[in-house]
Amino acid sequence: MELRLLRYFVAVSTHGSLHAASAAVHVAQPSLSRQIRTLEAQLGFALFDRTPRGLALTAAGRAFLPVAEDLLVRADRADAAARTIARGAVTDLTVVAASTTVADVVAPFVAAAGPAGAIGNAIEALPEHVYGRLLRGEADFAIGTLAPPEEYEWMILGRAYVWAMVPTGHPLATRSSVSIADLVAEPLIVMDRTHRARQILDGAVARAGLSYTMAEETSVTALARGLAAAGRGVAILSDDPIFGLTTVPITVDEETLAITLYGVWDRSHYAARAIQRVLGDLSRFNSASYPAINVPTA
Repeated sequence: MELRLLRYFVAVSTHGSLHAASAAVHVAQPSLSRQIRTLEAQLGFALFDRTPRGLALTAAGRAFLPVAEDLLVRADRADAAARTIARGAVTDLTVVAASTTVADVVAPFVAAAGPAGAIGNAIEALPEHVYGRLLRGEADFAIGTLAPPEEYEWMILGRAYVWAMVPTGHPLATRSSVSIADLVAEPLIVMDRTHRARQILDGAVARAGLSYTMAEETSVTALARGLAAAGRGVAILSDDPIFGLTTVPITVDEETLAITLYGVWDRSHYAARAIQRVLGDLSRFNSASYPAINVPTA
């Protein structure tokens, strides 16, 4: 089965007629019609119903369309990878990470890297789905907040503080840190349980044998910061502050609550060495640029 025939099939499906598709793929309409019939013969089923009003996908055609589209996407990726390898350079790597990590860690690094930067795309995923999407080949590497699977290579990129965020007039705002025992005396604005900051908080509270009063729960970090700025509680987040909020580190037994950031990649990836270099650069960038990121020296 030729990829060229699949492209013709997808074009006709997308444009809705042979006439429009022929212009899009620059193939004469009679030739395009013959190519579609050739593909149908190879597949053993009709892709289109041919009526006086035009072409309409058959049930089999509708079922086969996403398969054809997936094959074409994979072929395009293979071509791009081959061209990159042939040039001896790595560009447009795709990273998968949680949305907060993309916004606060990946995007600033990409901006600072300039035109020669190696990261070209990012996929946002819930923390527990990050490594699964890497496993399915949707990204070249991952930045996760959970311990990586054993089969992957990884390095620690840093540790992002889990902050207590309060307005400048709040009693906690002038403190250099707040203990978990003092924190739970406040009404807390927390993220839903899919967010790593919430998971870290809940784990620390449980280990200390404490509990807290939930003022609000949300799945949107910007809203949590807005609620804190409005004076409706103390927001527990790892994001950068906005709305004039002040960030206060949270301590448990003299240790600061933080989210460990892992750079994770497949050792068999064609660009494994380049990915490792990019992650090393990202680790150094975080250490130099962001006080919210603490990169261990060992």
